[in-house]
Amino acid sequence: MACDKIFLALLAASSAHAEASRKAFTAMGLTEGQPKVLYILNRQDGYVQKDLAEFCGIRQSTLTVLLSKMEKQNFIKKKSCYVSGGKHANRIYLTEEGKAMADRLEDVVEDLEQKTFKGFSKEEREVLLRLLSMAEENLREE
Repeated sequence: MACDKIFLALLAASSAHAEASRKAFTAMGLTEGQPKVLYILNRQDGYVQKDLAEFCGIRQSTLTVLLSKMEKQNFIKKKSCYVSGGKHANRIYLTEEGKAMADRLEDVVEDLEQKTFKGFSKEEREVLLRLLSMAEENLREE
């Protein structure tokens, strides 16, 4: 559907992508929030829990609940560490089972990317991603 306002265009694209993602992730047995954590840890394992929450854009309390479930599913393990000021923290690591799920997730994400950008040239894809990044920066400026 063609839209004349970015408000509607982004809502429509975001909704369609969220629906396709949710369907794929649910089929994998993942709950909301888990795909993002698995994807991030698959790229850089061992995040300090506080930093992971910030990177995910969620409250630490929300991440604590999410990680507790993921720990019960044997996707992640926590290792105690100390951070600046001698404060106690947890580093989050993927288990072997978590790594296997994250690798499956990478395949699903790549399939979603292919579906999303079907019919786009490489240049069009790069331009769209750059423009969306610029729009985000504009909206985050104070």
